[in-house]
Amino acid sequence: MTSPKAPIAITTPTKVKDNFRYQVDGIDIELPSLTYLKPGLVRRIRRLGDVDAMYTLMELAVSPEALAALDDMDPDAYHEMLEAWRAHSGISLGES
Repeated sequence: MTSPKAPIAITTPTKVKDNFRYQVDGIDIELPSLTYLKPGLVRRIRRLGDVDAMYTLMELAVSPEALAALDDMDPDAYHEMLEAWRAHSGISLGES
């Protein structure tokens, strides 16, 4: 005789709808949440690798002034901003 199986619980990842906001040298940067992208953005980046998709998403989402501010950031500060964007979006890199 077999014991009854426990019901399978499927959890839906939390979606953060609010845009990520950040300031760089007094310039407002507003990026979409990585867990709530509009279908048009997903369509444009669907076949790209992770790095290409991230930069394409930035180029499509921010103003030329904001993009110039991002381009001129200190690399360490830039990586901190990317980490804050990821954390805001509720995306975990997991453990390795």
